[in-house]
Amino acid sequence: MKLDNSYAVIRVQMQKRLLAIVVAVFVALLYTTNIWNYIEKWTDIPRYVGTVVFVAIFFTFYLYHVIAASSFILYNDEEGKIIIRFYQLNMFNTSKNSFEIPKNEFEGFSLKASYMGIRKNLFLYRKYQGKTVKYPPVSLSNLPEPDIKKLLEALAIHGPFLK
Repeated sequence: MKLDNSYAVIRVQMQKRLLAIVVAVFVALLYTTNIWNYIEKWTDIPRYVGTVVFVAIFFTFYLYHVIAASSFILYNDEEGKIIIRFYQLNMFNTSKNSFEIPKNEFEGFSLKASYMGIRKNLFLYRKYQGKTVKYPPVSLSNLPEPDIKKLLEALAIHGPFLK
């Protein structure tokens, strides 16, 4: 089975860019036109409060994706290996990772939610030189539920769900 979430990655990246443009245009209009004078007349909210609110909306959206560790994920188990490639969609962690586990060495997998259920991490386990090795987590937060279910079902064919 092959699975990737490139459609979701494109959607999230475009949302970030669009929101950044909207906030930048709003702040530019706020300080270069008299629009805020009319708004302030009706609401008694100072200009800097409007600026802070719109910038806070952008950073909240961006911070959500940092906390959720939204990632691009590619899964492939069609050959003799289980291959997972992924990278996070934030500018602070740009490392690209790839796990290739021979199917006969795959021990199982586990799923753990953290940050009040915002981040869902997949852990893979492999039998290597007589020991069970735990791989670093793969964030599934950017995958829709049906794709998570497909991924877990595909992994369950090769190894058990571990707690």
